[in-house]
Amino acid sequence: MKKFILIIVFIAFFIYPSVCLSSYLVELKNGSTFITNHYWKEEQQIKFYYRGGVVGIPNNFIKAIRKSDIAYKEEIDSKQDSLDPKNKINGKSGITATEKKEKYETVDLKYYREKKALLTTKLDNTLDRLREATKNKNPEAKKKAMDEMRKISSSIYGLTDELKEKNKGELPEDWWEKK
Repeated sequence: MKKFILIIVFIAFFIYPSVCLSSYLVELKNGSTFITNHYWKEEQQIKFYYRGGVVGIPNNFIKAIRKSDIAYKEEIDSKQDSLDPKNKINGKSGITATEKKEKYETVDLKYYREKKALLTTKLDNTLDRLREATKNKNPEAKKKAMDEMRKISSSIYGLTDELKEKNKGELPEDWWEKK
């Protein structure tokens, strides 16, 4: 009889995995709530998995995160999940899972801001050299500085285009502001 009860309890844990797994209720300041089974803090964001991708929400949008008794249920399309994940195509949008993941990945703005700041500093230093060459009436140094400024400016605009492409066609509001 004890073995029979033990087997039933053992099977129950496999049938009802929500009994074993914790879930978290995330409340946003705008009143929205959602449930996730796992989250982590990364820089100024709370990140979690959602529909096959990673979602990041800034800390200042979050009111509270607490353990919940509500079971986390991930919505899965069983037909699609049986395919190779690299070639899996979403029937509604026609994009592959890999493309979907890339689309919803969060962009590392800190990296782009630091790279732009470095290029801007180089541009400012080259501008100083251009002014000095102009003041000293040195056409060779002036031409060299102008060429270098064009290259640096081109790099800044290339970086801007890359960020815009990865950030769903948008730039951060303060991207062109001087720091």
